[in-house]
Amino acid sequence: MPTAQALTELVRQAVSEAGPGVGLRVGQGLPNREREMRAAYEQLAEAGLGQPAGEAWAQVSAALQDLHHEDKGEPGWVLCLVAGRPPAAVAAPVWQAIVDAGRHAPGQDPLTAIGFPRPPEDTDTPWVIAADSRSVDLDGGSWGAGRLTCSGRGVWRWQPLPRFSLDQGRSAEIGTSGQTPALRLRAVVNLPWADSGTLEISRPRRTRLEQQLPHSAVAGAVTMLSMRRGADLPAARWERGPFGNSAHTVGYTCTIAGPDDGPALTASVMLALPTTMQPTVVACADVLIENPAAWAAVLGPDWDTQLGLDEVQAVLLSTWETAAELLPDVLGDPAGLSWAAPPTTELRMTCEQPADNGVLPDLDTLVDLASLGTNDRGTRSRMAVTITAAPAMDRAERQSLLREALIHMAREFGYVDAEVDLL
Repeated sequence: MPTAQALTELVRQAVSEAGPGVGLRVGQGLPNREREMRAAYEQLAEAGLGQPAGEAWAQVSAALQDLHHEDKGEPGWVLCLVAGRPPAAVAAPVWQAIVDAGRHAPGQDPLTAIGFPRPPEDTDTPWVIAADSRSVDLDGGSWGAGRLTCSGRGVWRWQPLPRFSLDQGRSAEIGTSGQTPALRLRAVVNLPWADSGTLEISRPRRTRLEQQLPHSAVAGAVTMLSMRRGADLPAARWERGPFGNSAHTVGYTCTIAGPDDGPALTASVMLALPTTMQPTVVACADVLIENPAAWAAVLGPDWDTQLGLDEVQAVLLSTWETAAELLPDVLGDPAGLSWAAPPTTELRMTCEQPADNGVLPDLDTLVDLASLGTNDRGTRSRMAVTITAAPAMDRAERQSLLREALIHMAREFGYVDAEVDLL
């Protein structure tokens, strides 16, 4: 018979070989969900789920538990049960990428911000996210629906799935103080990068931007507006200001002058690094009809300065592209930074020059909105829509998203018959 000391050593050795979690049950720690978790475990066991590596825990509406892999040396699993979704077994490396992607959300737990894995639409049975997965959709967090993808170099990055709203950020009217254009077409891109304190505006990058602006999309849009009315008024000369330039800001303006040398059309761009009051990087591009009468005078006789909705689309597309892709280049290569919140773009059409009676004119006095149909709520002096989406995309995708956003905006502002094919 073995001695008591020998028996103790045998037990110690067996526990050591079994590893952490020996003796734990699936679902242990969450008695109210233990049966549910055990059923999910049995359904997913063929994926290679081993013994629990710790007790189960609750996170928001989810029940979670770390598991070993049944094969020694293979990455473990996280058993994930979210209310209203089929249970999932998530490989530990992918789960770690999910947690890391939401880690920079200020004042929030990572999973509270980024959410939990969402199965494909046609899946209503337990599913597996293997260690070699390269993409996983997430939802249920404060950031809304998004997709986490892995690059060829093994770097995971979260991007929001496109959606629209009328939410207005604090930067919506940045840089408009003291300005009263007849019509402003604007794109404001909010870029809430984590660790943005490492970003800087270097002199060589500023010089390169100055060289690029005459050939930019927003410059082309300003030139297009006049060329369609028979005049060659290129947006070729860009000057610093009026927003101010510093180590933390960029601002340039191009002015098409009227007969009295006053501004007829103006294009402007601006980028600002975060401040105490504005915690995100903000990039903005505007096209302003400052004075329709002055613009008409330099165009020549019989030209209408009211914009067609197709022209508005072209201008907003160009301002969005400039603010989302050209301006951030002045910061170097921020594409490798993680998000601290979802990036957004606000597209705005505003009349800001009061009539003689002090009332702002309706948009349809300066933009032909007839193709949107009738509006029972009456016209307005301003309309805007916010797009939550990754800032970088190809032009065709941006154009399609723009059209969908404008229809969403039009319907929210009373043009209930608006359709994409009418744009």
